[in-house]
Amino acid sequence: MSPSLLAVLVLGPTAVVVAAFFVVLWHERTSLRESRIALASGCALAMWAVVATVLAYRGFFRPPDAASAPPVGINLAVALFVLTVCLAASASLRGLLSRQANLIRLHAWRLEGIVFLILMATGQMPALWALPAGLGDILVGATAPWIARHLDTPKGRQRAIIWNVFGLADLIVAVGLGIMTNPGPTQIFFTTPSAELITRFPLALVPTFLVPLAFTLHVISLWQLLGGKWARPSLDRRSHSRDWTSEESWRVASHSR
Repeated sequence: MSPSLLAVLVLGPTAVVVAAFFVVLWHERTSLRESRIALASGCALAMWAVVATVLAYRGFFRPPDAASAPPVGINLAVALFVLTVCLAASASLRGLLSRQANLIRLHAWRLEGIVFLILMATGQMPALWALPAGLGDILVGATAPWIARHLDTPKGRQRAIIWNVFGLADLIVAVGLGIMTNPGPTQIFFTTPSAELITRFPLALVPTFLVPLAFTLHVISLWQLLGGKWARPSLDRRSHSRDWTSEESWRVASHSR
């Protein structure tokens, strides 16, 4: 696959994810404060994507030598930490991310796994990494609309939990195999080719931007689906929400009257 085509196939979905995330936040706002949070979060996400793109283009995520820790892994840990802090600090942001259907649909970008399989077929990525990462992502991305659409069915919540667990496992396996097939102190599998392409522009955007965002969305979904405390939606948002939690709240309120 040519570098220019690969750039289009990676940068395009990245831009779509940023735009879709902002649309979700903006659509869920119910107050001036939430409008500001949505706008600030969208801008921050866009800036993160731009910075990751520039750093990847300049080769920042490529290991400087065989003895150094992989910069991609360090970036992933830092990104997850920052996302966790942002969510913990802002109840408004948590409220904007409380509708399950929105969180699930944002994973549609993972059809990007098709690109991994093409790179494997052209001899640019090892099958040990591309097959599980590519097939897993394709399955998650292809089923995301169906899972979101059927959340209100009797088994919708159970399916959503299983889907999120599978999605998380897919990301963990992909990151783990990527680290273990990359040249450096963490390399365990010496494949030909190695997975070194994942540290180069533009493919480095996947583990440095798209993966930590997807990982966080899965955790948010599971936290709410399993009954963890989250931001209470406003009355206005609760009245038009279609996810299973809002529907259940409406039924309970109706019976009490």
